[in-house]
Amino acid sequence: MKLTFIPALLSVLLLSLPLQAVKKDTQIILDEMQRISDSVAVLSAQIAELLKKSSIGDEKISAIARNQADLAQSKENFMLSMQFFKEELNDLKNSLNKLDDKITNFQAGTAGTLPAGTANPAAPDETAVTQDPANIYYAAYSDYIKENFDLAIEGFRQFIRSFPESGLADNSLYWIGECFYAKKKYQDAINTFNELLGKYKGGDKAPAAILKKGYALIEMGRQGEGIAILKELISRFPLSEEASLAGQKIKEFSE
Repeated sequence: MKLTFIPALLSVLLLSLPLQAVKKDTQIILDEMQRISDSVAVLSAQIAELLKKSSIGDEKISAIARNQADLAQSKENFMLSMQFFKEELNDLKNSLNKLDDKITNFQAGTAGTLPAGTANPAAPDETAVTQDPANIYYAAYSDYIKENFDLAIEGFRQFIRSFPESGLADNSLYWIGECFYAKKKYQDAINTFNELLGKYKGGDKAPAAILKKGYALIEMGRQGEGIAILKELISRFPLSEEASLAGQKIKEFSE
């Protein structure tokens, strides 16, 4: 009885060994698959976080680029305003000097000739006032500020026709070019700036005219020519504000 039971028990044990081994291998595989699944989940979360950070980074880069563009435009507008204020100050000084000369000459010419109690001569009529150079110039500039560019162009041209020898003649020509630039008539702007540089190459508006000529060429798609003009500006007027703006524009195309 005992002898027959032992072989049977051994048979059962032998048959059970492969099954237990299979179960063990299966469990190992399942555990490994779970580990891999957990790793994939962790990696997916990390990738999602990186993508989120990348998106935020892109937004920050775009915001910085927009801010830089806004700052460059603000600086250019500030320069234009400063140019006008300088013109206004110089013209005011000239007007005061002329007025002082007129008063001095008038007093010298009328001294001792007017009887006591005689009224002063009448003031100049309105026609003389309206033909005053400052009135015409600032009326045209006022139209430019209001973006009435066609009126501004005609006003500045009238100033040049009436007062070709004025110290503001080159300024008037420059603002005509600015009007064309604002109207996106870039070739007309370039022609005007070329005229200014030909007639007043040593004038104080030369750097600004070269700068806007370079800008106009770039706007027309002639990038190579425009950058060459801006480099010329930096070479001729390295310490000017216009040279700084030219350098910024060149940098935009080199990045």
